[in-house]
Order: sequence, then structure tokens, then C-alpha cells
Amino acid sequence: MKKLIVVLMMVLHFKVIADSESENNNSETSADTLSSGVAMAGRLSNQDDWDYFKLDVSSTENFNLLFESPNSKTGENQWLVAIQEPRNNYIIFQEALSPSDGNPVDRTISVEDNGTFIVFIAPVLGATAVPSVQYKLTITPKNFQTPPGTHNGVWQDDKGLSFYSLHESLEGLLYLELKQDGTAWKAYYGGRIGNKATLEQVIGPGSASLDLTFISEEKVEARYRACLTSAGKNCDANGQLLYTGSRVFRQ
Repeated sequence: MKKLIVVLMMVLHFKVIADSESENNNSETSADTLSSGVAMAGRLSNQDDWDYFKLDVSSTENFNLLFESPNSKTGENQWLVAIQEPRNNYIIFQEALSPSDGNPVDRTISVEDNGTFIVFIAPVLGATAVPSVQYKLTITPKNFQTPPGTHNGVWQDDKGLSFYSLHESLEGLLYLELKQDGTAWKAYYGGRIGNKATLEQVIGPGSASLDLTFISEEKVEARYRACLTSAGKNCDANGQLLYTGSRVFRQ
């Protein structure tokens, strides 16, 4: 067990890789392609630097837009984010967003058409400075199903308590909880539909049913549906958020 914990500590030094914009993508004709559910990293360099992206959608489903800036302080930076629909080129979403470390911006965008949507990120009009830090943009259609294995790898919770090893195949999803203090480990097994997995505890003290909600390929929220300690006490916390996990190593 101690050896396993040491190995997991070592992989923390590997950075998660996202897609990155290519310059010059300052127009619709040179827009970079977004993949559903995959983060795109970018950076603005000056007032005239507008980053354009395109997303091909084959069905009419609402979007989840996740906009992040891990290196920003609260209220420090703003970006103008807009989405243009394919039929009449109307702007269906436009907002100045100000994410920060630990506080990404999450929006649901109503969609009535399919086709190629254009997304652009630009400096906010009238702003005195252009954000120089990196942003990350992830757009996921509501019913988008990532392939099995998309989320495989090593994860860590935001409480600093445990590492989690996730292994998904066509047969199901195995989720191992490995305490950093070396105490008893747990294993959960179940399946995933869309961005949500429902898992039952199969190894370890007590019993539990766990919900995992993948808010992006690199972020997951965990909640108990039911939980009993080895002494038979209720520990489900009324379905409240247990932790937010971040993937630190792709398998």
C-alpha cells in the first residue's frame, strides 16, 4: 500500500494536457476546431487578438459551457465569450466572464439548431488591460456520451485526503479510493451514462452508493447516494458535495 501511495505522489508532477489554440485563429475562416467535452486552452495577447473556434453539432441539444482560468485571482481578469448559431449567424450567448482559481464559470446555453457553431473569445470592450493568463474553454452538448475510458487515470480530491484510480471499459467503471494516510482503501463499481456514473462500494469498510458527475474531462464531483460506516452509522451527508476531483495523470 505504501509503495502504491508513493507512485501516485510521483505522478502529480505530470501536467494534464488539453488541446491548445493555434495562432493565427483571429477569424471564422481560421477557427480552431473544438471537440465536445475536451478543454481548449488559449491566451489573448492584445486588444486585437480574438480567438475563434468552431464546434460541429449533429443534433439540437443544449450546451454546457465551462470557462476556466486557474492562474487568475478573484475578479482579476475578464474575457468576452460569445457563441454564434449556424443558421442565421445570430449571437445566442454573449457574456463577460471572470473565472478564477477554483471558481470556473459554468453556463447552460439553449440551442435550437444543429450545424457548425462559432465561438469567439475577445477582450472586454473598454477594459484597461487584456488578460495575459491562460484560459480553458470546454463545451459539452447535454446528451454527449464520451467513449469508455475517456476519464481513465489518477485523480485527486480538493481536500487533499485521497487519490482515486479510475478504470472504465465496455464492461463497467472501477473506481479505487486510496487514502493518503495509508488507512483502508475502498473500491466502487458500476456504470456511466453521459457525464454521470453511479457506483456501488464492493471493497472496504462500511457500504456506500456513490454518484460521480464529470463536469469536464478533468473535473469530477462526488456525492453519496447512500452511505453507512462499518459501525452502521449514516454517513451520506444528504447528498451534499463530498469533493471535487481533478485528474492528475491520464492512463
